[in-house]
Amino acid sequence: MNPILILALGAALGLADEPSPPEGDAGAAIPEAAGASTAAAAAAAAPEIDLPALDYFEPLMARLEQAAGFTRSVGMAIAVLEAGEPVLIYTAGETSAGSGELITADTHFRAASLSKGFTGVLLALLEHEGRADLNRTVPTRVLRLKSPRQPTWLEIVTHRTGLPRNAYDTLINDGQDSSVARARLADVDLVCAVGACYTYQNVAFSALEHLIEESTGLSYSQALQQHVFEPYGLDGAGVGVESLINSLSWAAPHRGWSRTNDTPGSPRSNYDALPSAASVTVSLNHLIAWTQAHMRSEEDGGLPEAVKARVFTPYTATLRETRGLGGVRERVSETHYGMGWRIYHWGDRRLIAHAGYLSGYGAQIVMEPETGFAFIGLWNSDGRAPWRLWPTVMDLRTGDGPGDWIDQIRN
Repeated sequence: MNPILILALGAALGLADEPSPPEGDAGAAIPEAAGASTAAAAAAAAPEIDLPALDYFEPLMARLEQAAGFTRSVGMAIAVLEAGEPVLIYTAGETSAGSGELITADTHFRAASLSKGFTGVLLALLEHEGRADLNRTVPTRVLRLKSPRQPTWLEIVTHRTGLPRNAYDTLINDGQDSSVARARLADVDLVCAVGACYTYQNVAFSALEHLIEESTGLSYSQALQQHVFEPYGLDGAGVGVESLINSLSWAAPHRGWSRTNDTPGSPRSNYDALPSAASVTVSLNHLIAWTQAHMRSEEDGGLPEAVKARVFTPYTATLRETRGLGGVRERVSETHYGMGWRIYHWGDRRLIAHAGYLSGYGAQIVMEPETGFAFIGLWNSDGRAPWRLWPTVMDLRTGDGPGDWIDQIRN
C-alpha cells in the first residue's frame, strides 16, 4: 500500500461503501470526492518512507468514518504524519450543514486555543533573537495581580499566575474589552503564590500581546504574519473573524452538544478580543506545515533547536489536565505545560499536544517529535467523537490498546 492517501472515505482502501448520513443530520458523513487523478497525483508525490505500522491505516479509516458518521458531526479535516510527512489526509462533511460545499484540506477553521502555541513560539523566537526578555516582570500598567510579587512574562505564557483558572473569561463571554477584564484581575484572590501552580488562563494570557508589540513594533497579527506564518509556510493563515470569512473556503460553526438538527451559526466570537489566546484561523494544510516546523531541523526549514527546546520544556505539572483525560489516563501517566504546548507522557513516549475549542469549533494537534508522528484535526461542530480520535490513532499505531475510544460514547 502506498504510504500516502489523499481521500475522504475509504473507497481507495477498499473499505465498505460510505455510510448514509444519520437520519435528521443533513451535514454528517458527506465525503470529499477523491477522483482517480487525485489519487494518482498523491501516489506520485508520496515520500519513500518505510513504515512497518502502515497496517494501522485500514482500522483507522474505519474509525474516521465512524466519527464522521456521528449524528452531531458536520465536517472535519484530519491528517496523520509519520516520519514528518503526511501519510493520510482525510476530509468529510460540509462547511455549513446543507450547503453542499465540501470540507477540503484548504478550508479555514477557528483554531481556538491552538493560538497559544503560535504565541509561545513567537515569543520564543523573539527571545532567541534577543528582542524579548521573558524573565522580566510584567509591568503593572499591563497586568496587576493581588500579590506581593508580580508575574514574569514566562509565568504568564506557562499559566503560573496563581489566578483561579479561566479568570474572568465570563467578562469576555459578555462582550467586555480585554483591557477591562485584565484590569479586574487586580482584585482577584489567588489560589496559590505566583509561579507556584498551574491554572489555565485566557484573559491574563492576552497580556503577552503587549510584549510582542513592544518587541516588534507590530500588532500581534502583523508580528505573527511576519515571524511565523510567512517563514514557516502558513501563507493565508490569519487572526480573527475577518481573516476567516474572507477565505475562499471556511467552515461555519454548529453549536449545541445536545442539538437535534444542524443549523450553522455565526463565526463571530467575543474571543477575538484575545487574539494571542484564541483567535488564529487556519486550514489543515496550514497545521501540517506548522507541525512540520516543530519536527524538522532548522536546516530543513524547521524552528531553531533552541526555540523548540524552550517551548517544549515542562515548566509545570498539570494535574487537572491529567484528571480531565478520563479513561485516556490508562495510557498517559503525566501531563505538563510548556510555552503554549502541553507535554504528555504516553508510556515511554513524549507527546507534544494542545487542543482548541470555541463553541461549534474543535482543533487538536498531538505530535511525537522523536519519531515525526503527528495527529492533526479540525472540525466545525460540537460533538464528542472527534475528541476521541487522537488516542484512537495512538492505540492503533503503538498496539497499546484496541483503539475503541469512540465506541465508549453514544451517538
